[in-house]
Amino acid sequence: MASAREDRGQSVASADLAGLAALDRYLSVPLVFGLLSAAAFLIAWNRGIALMHAVLALCAGIAAVSIAGAWWMLRPARVRFALPREASVGDLVTVSTSVEATRGPRRRWLVELVAPLPFAPSGNVFLSSCGDGEVATARFAAERRGVFALAGALARSAYPVGLFALRRRWAVEPVEITIFPRVLPVERFSVGAGSARLAGELERPSPSLGQEFFREVRDYRSGDNPRHIHWRSSAHHGRLIVRQFDAIATSETWNVLDLDPSVHAGAGASHTLEYALELAASLASYRVRSGVRCGMAGGLRPDGTFALWRPPEAGSTHFQALMYALAGVRVERCADYADALSALAGHARRGQQWVLFNHGTRGMRIPPELRGEDVVRFDFDTPSFEDPDRLSSAVRQPPRRLPGGFVIAADTDLAAVFR
Repeated sequence: MASAREDRGQSVASADLAGLAALDRYLSVPLVFGLLSAAAFLIAWNRGIALMHAVLALCAGIAAVSIAGAWWMLRPARVRFALPREASVGDLVTVSTSVEATRGPRRRWLVELVAPLPFAPSGNVFLSSCGDGEVATARFAAERRGVFALAGALARSAYPVGLFALRRRWAVEPVEITIFPRVLPVERFSVGAGSARLAGELERPSPSLGQEFFREVRDYRSGDNPRHIHWRSSAHHGRLIVRQFDAIATSETWNVLDLDPSVHAGAGASHTLEYALELAASLASYRVRSGVRCGMAGGLRPDGTFALWRPPEAGSTHFQALMYALAGVRVERCADYADALSALAGHARRGQQWVLFNHGTRGMRIPPELRGEDVVRFDFDTPSFEDPDRLSSAVRQPPRRLPGGFVIAADTDLAAVFR
């Protein structure tokens, strides 16, 4: 019952604030002050010079007090945020805010911190009073994924009259928070020849090196295990040669992301990369819980290294490492997606699953080494991420099925992929 009353109270307060915000757009304090001053000046003009001078002095005094009060409230100070070290997109993050004055006054009133939290850019922190150890607590929805370091905040105040609002940047005691991609509940995921494993059936563990069978030697490729280098053949040919193995069937899976900015579309949370990361994180969670070894890769750099590289492993510790890696992923200049897949082809083993993300419009070239494996494709309808109507649509559509995959658009209900 108490919780219901609190919810109703919060709803009423939110409605009141929304109404005041709407009113402020059309009837701001400076506008009201200007209209009243003009009316008073006209009355004083008709009444006499002495009264006109008094009205002018009163208006000037109010303006001076408004500027001086705001300046006084924005004297140098340091902000301290207390917040969790990690959260996921969509979570409500509890943030405690306190202000320590480095110059007088010790207490401040009616101060607003403008979008101080980069993971919740639409939220401001309003402090009716602060200083002297006072702590204000509020909750904000995490809107953006990433690793965020808070180092400064823009403070705004219009104390006491509200006629003029001044701004000043305050220092923030360094604090960091990691926002992971959203992990969707996966009820089932049955696509392709390996759907039995994808649906959660456990297999025997992945083979160790001793369970692999030597097949042939070949030229070294970026990402190959240095322990597989055949030094005698390398010395004979004058280039690195590695041993190629065949392994028994394994329950490994690879998620391969495309981090090339030229193939992506959208902005903010409605960016094709954010959709891909949400899908990859959800599948990784599901597979690790099912006992499947899961790996992540993406973004082949010009020097042959991968911007994202986590070989397949199992367990909760590995999943946590995957989530931290996904939280820090950024698009960057990298090789074509087909080249990245070719570089990964040397890691293909019989029985693996490969989840591929196609953001380009020219189609996807899959290396021959992967064509015999279980490949799941997510093809992105990138033009839809530039369509304002589809981006703002409140009605989410189920994904369109393809043979061995899905088509993902801006208005796709990603959770429906796993139902």
